[in-house]
Amino acid sequence: MPVTLHHLALEAAERRPGGEAVRCNGEGLSWPELVRRSHGVAHALRAAGVRRGDRVAVLLAKSLDVPVAFYGVYASGGALVPIDPKAPRSQVARILNATGVRHIVTEPARQSVIEALLDDCPDVTHVLGYDGTLPGGVVTASWTDLAAEATDTPPEANVGGLDTAYIMHTSGSTGEPKLIRHTHASALAFAEWAAAEYGLTPGDRLTNHSSHHTCFATFDFYAAARAAAATVVLTPAAMMMPASLAELLEREAVSVWYSVPTALVQLLLRGNLGERDLERLRWVLFAGEVFPHKHLAALMKQWPQARFSHVYGSTEVNVCTRFHLDPDTAPPAPLPIGRPCGNARALVVDGELQPVPAGTPGELLIAGSTVMSGYWNDPERNQQALLHRPAPGGLEDTWFRTGDRVVQDDDGMLAFAGRTDLQVKIRGFRVELEEIEQALLALEPVQEAMAVAVPDGQGSSLVRAAVVCAPDGETRQKTLLDALRDTLPAYALPANIELLPALPRTATGKVDRKQLKAKYLAEDSSDV
Repeated sequence: MPVTLHHLALEAAERRPGGEAVRCNGEGLSWPELVRRSHGVAHALRAAGVRRGDRVAVLLAKSLDVPVAFYGVYASGGALVPIDPKAPRSQVARILNATGVRHIVTEPARQSVIEALLDDCPDVTHVLGYDGTLPGGVVTASWTDLAAEATDTPPEANVGGLDTAYIMHTSGSTGEPKLIRHTHASALAFAEWAAAEYGLTPGDRLTNHSSHHTCFATFDFYAAARAAAATVVLTPAAMMMPASLAELLEREAVSVWYSVPTALVQLLLRGNLGERDLERLRWVLFAGEVFPHKHLAALMKQWPQARFSHVYGSTEVNVCTRFHLDPDTAPPAPLPIGRPCGNARALVVDGELQPVPAGTPGELLIAGSTVMSGYWNDPERNQQALLHRPAPGGLEDTWFRTGDRVVQDDDGMLAFAGRTDLQVKIRGFRVELEEIEQALLALEPVQEAMAVAVPDGQGSSLVRAAVVCAPDGETRQKTLLDALRDTLPAYALPANIELLPALPRTATGKVDRKQLKAKYLAEDSSDV
């Protein structure tokens, strides 16, 4: 078992010297090439003053350079801070300052962003992957300079499993983003489990669908590396047209897919899948949001050769439960989130944090080797999210409070029962926003749905919903509301339903509830 993520890449290069590690836009890097180039980045970072535990930001568009930069940071002994390339400059500056970043790995296309960031981030001293000069004495080095440093020999870093591997950030759409710290040990524990659970082999090709600053990327890159498999990086341009994406999946002979359900729904509805030979596809993993039952059932029929797996987790815990669907039967509705993974334990508790009996709803706690070490420099948030409970032998377990309500049956199967923060009161009645969304998704024309609660101006709340419907040109708000009356009580009916061409999304592709709520709040304030 490798000790750090850098060792993961070294082992993959040794196991598969002629095999590809990563592909993007029809080009690829072998595992030895990836390692050599990453060592060039590592030596440049060491020469720039990076030492064990120093935080290094990577601000790149999706490309072959992303894993080169990632493994370069690990080989240097630094802690990776991957940045969402679409994040607002103010948010990026907050992340860099909060984590004490002095070194950035970027690309020439980010010139204007980097120059503006330096005004807000006075501690930055070095920018690698940048052509030209920067003000304030900031030292730069181009990718050509980094390539010249490529070598089989990594620098001496003396990093261990308990050192910080990466600090990921959430969207932060309500203010300060959460900064989630994982060690090499927690990242490797997840990679080891995922590679074994899904039987990854050197012949597999995984997709990297989501942004590389998200927890999805830990599977896409590190589970692939554990198996010495290849990762096909999907750029935004490649994902723009579902039919073109389906053609790419066929051309690249993709065997393992992992994304939010929305991406799969788009492939199903607009990808012309019947024209593509995707027989190599053997695992389809999805997470992050509800998969509409009608679309999931249709996709399973479309790809009968593939196994489907509903995985559940968050950036704080990686994947902690999974439910493998039976390929010979229709998917159950609602879909369970499954049983704990081999490296995780689940506990369902009440409001007093005491275990509840099977069949009783409660909050899900997760413990195990893949749980984060904590939020970066945020003791108050750590105290709220991480619970320390006695364990056998006089030891202590650390449990993460997921904020999700679940029900566990007598066999240990977990069913999602809503977010603790998505249960709202409407005129004195408790309403589950996810229940409204499920009712909308069950309607024939509705492809996607989201519900939010907003103030009604009278001290209570009302529900507003947004949907994406099949392009038939006939669906109307009244039609949907009339249909909902058959499944929802009157107090849970949305005050209005907006038909949109697309729902707002986060970097992982999940529906962005906070962005939609902010939109409605802004509209309401402008009407006053």
